[in-house]
Amino acid sequence: MAADIDQLRDLVKLAETHQAKLANALVKLENRIADIMATAPLRDGELFDLEWAVQARVLLREAIDQEYLTVVDSLVREYTGVANKVVAMLSQYGDIANLDASIIQQLQSLTFKGFEDLGQQYLDVIAKEVYESTLVGTPFAASVATIRATVGSDLGRYASQQLHDALMQFDASVNTRIALEAGAKEFKYQGPDDEVTRKFCSKHVGKTYTKEEIQEIWSGDWAGKIDGNPFIVRGGYNCRHRFRAVF
Repeated sequence: MAADIDQLRDLVKLAETHQAKLANALVKLENRIADIMATAPLRDGELFDLEWAVQARVLLREAIDQEYLTVVDSLVREYTGVANKVVAMLSQYGDIANLDASIIQQLQSLTFKGFEDLGQQYLDVIAKEVYESTLVGTPFAASVATIRATVGSDLGRYASQQLHDALMQFDASVNTRIALEAGAKEFKYQGPDDEVTRKFCSKHVGKTYTKEEIQEIWSGDWAGKIDGNPFIVRGGYNCRHRFRAVF
């Protein structure tokens, strides 16, 4: 098996592993928040204590930090190993310079910041739900169900997609940076072509283009497209493809 295909398949598997770990973390977060809600004072089965609702935000933040962001941080730290594998893979095609460690660290920092922002967004949503439910005397069970749905469905869906795309875009950034520094002029679009491959990607898988051709082709529109540099965003959301320099 070609080194580049092998490395890409390992990367896609790693993305799936990361998503599974995140899913487990979010289940723990749901349960942790349910435990926090269980401490709420009730009157006739309804929330009523606004002072508790305000203080609950601190506990909710701790839960998100410990159950969600701690796991994300550990996953993003694995990007260093991903970068090393990219360098090892590309080195089989010629003399390839190592990527500056500061670039890897900056990419990791920016990636983690995106997950921090997402966590803050859902902290605000959950804290608002708790306060408003307390303000109007929502039944306890109904409030807990709404919050569980927010974590399990909304946060889970967005964070899982972001986790996949962050890893694939990191790999794409590292690949492209090294390739351009090595003087690459052409790039092959690599990745699976199966039943879940979007039509746009299927059309270009296995084909080789110059940088200028890529810019022109990727200026079009298709379902799932992400705005940005084609080498980074590739086919769009949840894309499993990448450009690999042809030496």
